[in-house]
Amino acid sequence: MGDERRRALRVPVRGVAVFHAEGGGALHGTIENLSASGALVAVSGEHHTAPTHVELKLGLDSGRVVARTVRFECDPRRTHIAIEFEEVEPHLRASIEAAVEGALRAAARRPVLVVDDRSTRRSDLVARLVARGMTPLAPRTPLEAIDLLARSHLHINVCLLAASFGHSADQLRALVAESFPWVTAADISDDVEATVDAAADAWSASAMARLATAIA
Repeated sequence: MGDERRRALRVPVRGVAVFHAEGGGALHGTIENLSASGALVAVSGEHHTAPTHVELKLGLDSGRVVARTVRFECDPRRTHIAIEFEEVEPHLRASIEAAVEGALRAAARRPVLVVDDRSTRRSDLVARLVARGMTPLAPRTPLEAIDLLARSHLHINVCLLAASFGHSADQLRALVAESFPWVTAADISDDVEATVDAAADAWSASAMARLATAIA
């Protein structure tokens, strides 16, 4: 029963969904949560057409499902479409199950990205995050930071930022907000313990924290 309950949970997984209409054309959206039996997808604009064939892209894996729409939630900017899977390609089912399990593991690890090129402060911050039960990831270059945020299986929802790599904290925050809108950014200050508190508060407000509560 415990395994079935975990499999049925809707977990925050980022990916791409492409809805294919019977008359042709495609509608692209972003997966916001996923379970073994369905998904919630956000698309731009207001839509009420129920798709049946959906292509899901999870990281490097992709495949098609036959699905039925169970709910629309619309506003002028976007529509959330909740779908229930009816047929799933076997290799995609394995990818979905792996994505769900990865999110469940991340909920326990509590990953936090630390972007700070002051090595002494960064080391102190990393040690204190570990002591508080979080898993800090501390990239040494801008490309490494972006690469870590882009790895959907890491489920990074919180990022601590200081002026680094020749960029101001405001510039880094704008980059995170534009490219990774599901990530909450908090500033790093010389009060390292207060920075850890900010990370813990940001984590507590995240979708991954709600998942951790659900599986506790």
